[in-house]
Amino acid sequence: MTLTHSEALEKFIDNLKEKDRSPSTIIAYKKDIEQLFDFYKDEHSKVSDYKTKHIKVWIEHLIKEKKFTLKTVSRKINSYKTLFKFLHRENYIESDVAHPISHPTFKPKDPRILSSLEYKALRDTARNNERLYAMIEILLQTGMRIGELSRLKRDNVDLESSPATAKIQAYASNPERVIPLNKNAVEAIQEYLKVRPNTEKDQGYLFITKTGRQVLVRNIRTMINNAFEKSGIEDATVNDIRNTFIVYQLERGIPIERVAEIVGHQRLTSTEKYLNLIEDRKKKKSAKVIPL
Repeated sequence: MTLTHSEALEKFIDNLKEKDRSPSTIIAYKKDIEQLFDFYKDEHSKVSDYKTKHIKVWIEHLIKEKKFTLKTVSRKINSYKTLFKFLHRENYIESDVAHPISHPTFKPKDPRILSSLEYKALRDTARNNERLYAMIEILLQTGMRIGELSRLKRDNVDLESSPATAKIQAYASNPERVIPLNKNAVEAIQEYLKVRPNTEKDQGYLFITKTGRQVLVRNIRTMINNAFEKSGIEDATVNDIRNTFIVYQLERGIPIERVAEIVGHQRLTSTEKYLNLIEDRKKKKSAKVIPL
């Protein structure tokens, strides 16, 4: 069976969904593959026409003409390898033409860690906006992902228990987990709840718009990026707040297994890489999350 571009992409995406890959991963794969197919749309209309040389030409184009970083190119190569491996396994093509393609060599940048002056400045910038302040404080005090923050339901937050907790619901390949909320996070949430919109169309999310709808990831990212800019903090992203939580807790002696559990790392190696950023780690172990 010979597949057209659209047929191959549809079957590939369906396979990713069956494997329960995250929506963001699926979107990234789809975009990468569409770019490749669009580049060759006038030359090849079927995936069986592709050879290794065609992918190599496209990769060279990405680097020389599109000026993509080697890290981004490596991610795109992974998309093509996954696609053609799937097509070959399902007998839609005779050979895995992406298999010989190697990833470019590059040295990953160390995670950006906010200094105490920076995250305090970020907090001060958002001080008069209860919703934004609570968002930043939760990210800073728990290390949760921005998507988890967006999906957090009001009922998932228990401010009455000791300690207070937030239940992060299962999503894609990430299982459900319950994380502690320290005093700083609890106080920020309490202040936000005082001004949280009261509407009949409330969808139940902790962070909502004036009409009761969920505040989307892209809007949270935009708000926090604006706060970074107003604070004079350069070259920082929302994910750097998560990095900061991880490093700070490891420095203060929180067991690496506990930090991995709180932030939702499924592999301990994902947490261990942060140890390289720590100059002096306290020998005395602490069980409690230390407020930033």
